[in-house]
Amino acid sequence: MRLPDTMLGALSGDTVSRHDRAGWLAIPLITQHETIGVLVLKSDPETRYLDEDRDLLQFVSEQVAIAIDRAQMKVELLRAARYDELTGLPNRRLFKDRVNSAVARCVRNRRSMSVLYIDVDDFKQVNDAFGHATGDQLLKEVARRLQLCVRGADTVARFGGDEFVVLLEGVETQGDAQLVAVKIRDAMSPPLDIDGHSLRIPLSIGLALYPEHGQELEQLLKHADEAMYADKCSRDVAPT
Repeated sequence: MRLPDTMLGALSGDTVSRHDRAGWLAIPLITQHETIGVLVLKSDPETRYLDEDRDLLQFVSEQVAIAIDRAQMKVELLRAARYDELTGLPNRRLFKDRVNSAVARCVRNRRSMSVLYIDVDDFKQVNDAFGHATGDQLLKEVARRLQLCVRGADTVARFGGDEFVVLLEGVETQGDAQLVAVKIRDAMSPPLDIDGHSLRIPLSIGLALYPEHGQELEQLLKHADEAMYADKCSRDVAPT
């Protein structure tokens, strides 16, 4: 709702505003020196507000602003605890929660699922050669492309550094999971242009299938991690 121009003008100084003829009394809501709204007391046009009314509204507005500020801070803290700051993906903690929930659904519905463990090869060389800003852009692009390769019900997470993991629910066979891995490799094929540098994104990928490779989170992650390193080693020694 747009406030009257007279009210907006009166509030420009971030002080209590009163307009007896219009029958309203207003004060800005300020958090951390930022105005986020306005608290308005409105009554009959002939009402005359006293200094006590102004003081009460001032007190109420301060309490409302504090409550809003704390609620926003709580939301930000919860997000920081569950999402990666650079890529916006779920972090290790949230991923583990989602895998545990997925395992419970698999047990209940007698379904399977798969976990992919993904490492960006030679990422350290990118940082060393072009700087961390370029490395950060590379990781954000990896995150974006990974999300395009999976369904909305799946989860892509950043485990830290250059390691990512993917939870694929409803994947019944290892072959199905391998098809997703191939799709991911294909999605990473187009080079990334950052500050005039053409960078490719080679990946090592390992997978684990529930329940064949483990019935608990740590077992699945261990198997997928080992498979990822085996994939990395097999390509390192492959003939060129």
